[in-house]
Amino acid sequence: MTQSSSMVAASKASRRFILEMRGFSNAEKSMLTSTFRLTSRRDMCYVEAGESDGRADIYLINADNPEAIEELLSRDIGVPNAHSPAVVIGRTPIETPWPFVSKPIHWMRLFENLDSEMQRALLHRSARGALSDQWDGATMRRSSDQKSIAVDAIIETPARETVLVVDDSATVRAFMRIKLSPFQFDVDFAETGEQAIEKASAKADDKAYNCIFLDIMMPGIDGYEVCKRIKANNKTKSSAVVMLTSKSSIIDKLRANWSGCDAFLSKPVAEDDLLATIAKFLPSVRDSAKL
Repeated sequence: MTQSSSMVAASKASRRFILEMRGFSNAEKSMLTSTFRLTSRRDMCYVEAGESDGRADIYLINADNPEAIEELLSRDIGVPNAHSPAVVIGRTPIETPWPFVSKPIHWMRLFENLDSEMQRALLHRSARGALSDQWDGATMRRSSDQKSIAVDAIIETPARETVLVVDDSATVRAFMRIKLSPFQFDVDFAETGEQAIEKASAKADDKAYNCIFLDIMMPGIDGYEVCKRIKANNKTKSSAVVMLTSKSSIIDKLRANWSGCDAFLSKPVAEDDLLATIAKFLPSVRDSAKL
């Protein structure tokens, strides 16, 4: 049975905030931006600042970049403040007024810290509005946007998307349910390859699964054969298939590729890799990149 039937219905809208990254390479920004697209499915959504955005609502600072940290600790206009706060990430903890998240990044911890700081900033903004006659609209703001007002936009939450998790391990199924549930996916489960093929085919009569996480070693037919059959079926071939396995040799990866899979994740599955994979394949996440 679809797990979402026991979950609270998702909100139909998210609050959208502009996030500015400082001190990161282009490759790091690309990776961060890709995964932040997942937040379009949460109550609080973070998007990278674009050319048309006047100012940032919140900053993400790379603690491994000395120049970014020097700027963070300065008192110049344009650095994070109570109304536009920051979260710092890096390999070595440093002392700043802002929360620190260690690398490699634990994505849910990062999202939770962003939410917490943004909620605190919204309270400051509310208090500022109540005392507007005592605030000149420019203090602690960079010169390019001293006249602009920070307003969080409301955006429509993407339609629910469907995921099938195929694994004979109850522990793996529970892990996947816990990690996917915060992003409001409809998640089905199968314990054997035969069940996976049956469920994928039945689901495709309405709309194919967006993503299928498929264990390789299972009772009955193995994941390689399941993947081949899914990709050979016109009704199910559009589903992204992600192989899950504790076997990570070159031969195993080649066999997975030959079977037609779209990605390969080693067990135990790292949460960061799981979220990055979802960000790569789910339609709503790809579509949010165009906004």
